[in-house]
Amino acid sequence: MWQRKKFGVAVLPRQSGKDVAASMEQIRARLEHPKTTGVYIGLNTPSIKRIIWNKTYYDPQAGQMIYALKDNVPSEDVKWGNTALEANFTNGSNLLMQGYFDPSKGTTGVGESAQDYTITEFALFHRGDPWQVLEPIITNETQGYDNRFMAVSTPRGKSANNPLWAFMQSMEHRPDYELYLRTIDDLNEMMKRHGLPPVKSEESLEMSRDSYLKKFGNARLFEQEYYCSFELMDQAGVYAEAQERIMQDGRMYDFNLNPAHPVYVTFDIGSSGKQSDATSWIVWQFYNGTLFIYDCGEGHGKPLPEYVDVLAQKHYFPKIGSMIVPWDAEMHNAAISQTPADMLRQRFPNVVVLAKSMKVHRGTGQGIDEITDIQATRLQLYNTVIHKTNCEAFWDHMSEYKYEFNHKLQEWSNKPLHDKHSHMMDALRYTVQANREMDHFGGMHGQTDGSSDYSKGAWAGVWGA
Repeated sequence: MWQRKKFGVAVLPRQSGKDVAASMEQIRARLEHPKTTGVYIGLNTPSIKRIIWNKTYYDPQAGQMIYALKDNVPSEDVKWGNTALEANFTNGSNLLMQGYFDPSKGTTGVGESAQDYTITEFALFHRGDPWQVLEPIITNETQGYDNRFMAVSTPRGKSANNPLWAFMQSMEHRPDYELYLRTIDDLNEMMKRHGLPPVKSEESLEMSRDSYLKKFGNARLFEQEYYCSFELMDQAGVYAEAQERIMQDGRMYDFNLNPAHPVYVTFDIGSSGKQSDATSWIVWQFYNGTLFIYDCGEGHGKPLPEYVDVLAQKHYFPKIGSMIVPWDAEMHNAAISQTPADMLRQRFPNVVVLAKSMKVHRGTGQGIDEITDIQATRLQLYNTVIHKTNCEAFWDHMSEYKYEFNHKLQEWSNKPLHDKHSHMMDALRYTVQANREMDHFGGMHGQTDGSSDYSKGAWAGVWGA
């Protein structure tokens, strides 16, 4: 593909050797075309070192581990510059390894006027699209050499923030562009035809799928990274499957509060005076085993009691049974004698402080696996109703609540990203924790009233939506 086309993209599974193949094409071109320059671009310098510069693999013919890049070129043809991460060929050509986002150097992008550019993990460049920088260089052809743009990546969905997807869409009908997309099954079949072992065995694939299920509660990322599906989300949405089920089940609509049960408010507390740190709250009821999220709110830079003034304007304020705060609301600031919980108690008579979470809801010792707080929240969301009008912000935050990507390991972690969306989701997690700590509520909020019709009948119109 890369030898035939000016623009070529290879979308391949993880651990399939895509960077070895792309780097070898760069080296072939440098040896064949004297005095030309190629640039191999990663997210940053550490990532380019890890992905290709220092990458090793076992070569069965050599019977030893070899460097994917340096050991595949005759030593008499090249000199490797470890400090500058470059290869200087005896025919005058050069291959440069560069990080695109390199805060240590205070730079973004690549400034070399090279002939060939290769980008690894193109889909992860969501902080900035390198194609916008490279397009004028690539299209301004050097006489006697047809400049090329090459990319290798796993998919990350059809998001507008995915530069790989945007590039693929823009190039779709160009005759000088080609897409090479293969799944792990495709690669295994190729290996089988040549009498070679699979890239990843069926047993290994099943273990990986199970690992993703345990880590994220779904196999969505497994499908992305091994079966190269663009139909899936561009990032690891923590509650994505639960949201889909809520929509499918029709559990997001306007409803009235049930006056037979108290109302609760759960807070995630931000830092007073710190505009970047949000205080979020969720207003909810719980009965018949169902969580009803009725309202939500968020503010910045105010002490906790001032948010009571906001809630006091709500029609449901007289029916609030408890205001619930996390365990650290009882922690003292060295400069302030009162804790946030103390200050809140001065404004509201019933304040509940949750126990310090151990991040797991432990089993009974009878073989039950530990369930993390997030997994417990995900399970509750499968039996949750959300007020459509009042909770648009809540829904948006849940949609954007993502797992953190580990750039060192090049995989998604099981830790959610701490950003502007995490505050409301922390309040949700505390809400589910409160339901587990039934002693705080005397069990009252979990009792049934004998009816699950909370939007019609005798109570229709009461506490209007």
